Order: sequence, then C-alpha cells, then structure tokens
Amino acid sequence: MDVLLVDDHPIIHETLRAMVRSLRPAVDFHSQFDLDAGLSEARRLEELGLVFLDLGLPGCSGLDALVKFRAAVPHARVVVISADEDRERVAAALGEGAAGYVPKTLRPKAMVDALRTILDGGVYTPPARI
Repeated sequence: MDVLLVDDHPIIHETLRAMVRSLRPAVDFHSQFDLDAGLSEARRLEELGLVFLDLGLPGCSGLDALVKFRAAVPHARVVVISADEDRERVAAALGEGAAGYVPKTLRPKAMVDALRTILDGGVYTPPARI
C-alpha cells in the first residue's frame, strides 16, 4: 500500500515516516510539501490507500484541501493531521469525508497508537479536552 503525507513542515515528514514504517515496514511512504504537488502525486500512485493531509497548507483555507483530495482520489482514505484541535473543525472534517483526525500535538506514544488505529482501518479522533 502507498501512503502519502502532504504537509509543509519537514519535521512532520521525518517523524510520521519513521512512525508509519515502524508499524508497517512494507508501506511505500511518499510525501509532498504543497497541495498541488500532493494532488499530482496522489493521482500518480496506483496503490494509494491512505493520505495524511495537513489543512494548514499555504494557499488553502478551511477544508478546501480535504475536499479537493476526496474528489481527486475517492478510493483513498484521507486523514487530517493538524495542529488545530477545535471540536467543530474535527466534526467538519469528518463531515467532509475525512477518515480520521490526528492532532500534531499528540505525545509520541499516543501518535503511534493513533497511527496504528488508522493503519488497521479504524478512525482516530482526538479525545475531548475537559
């Protein structure tokens, strides 16, 4: 299976790649830094099963990037990865077809657990803050 990360922060690329590969060594991990390159890569990958997508990409606002990815590669699960943990934003992303929502603020163990859930086909959403 191909996994694609679209995020504009290099540290997220390195961290997520290492975590995903620790859980699924056979996964082909691809990454892009902007929306247009990400969409192009997604269309090119024949075995694309999962996209991790940052909603805060330059040139995008709101859920635009998610809507574009869902239209471009409807066969792939698109999981939002974001620093924004607002419950309304999470609900809106899920309403637009996101297959999960992973906050970048998770501690490493919690991030690995979230990625495991997603790679196993489940849906991860952040716990509600009290």
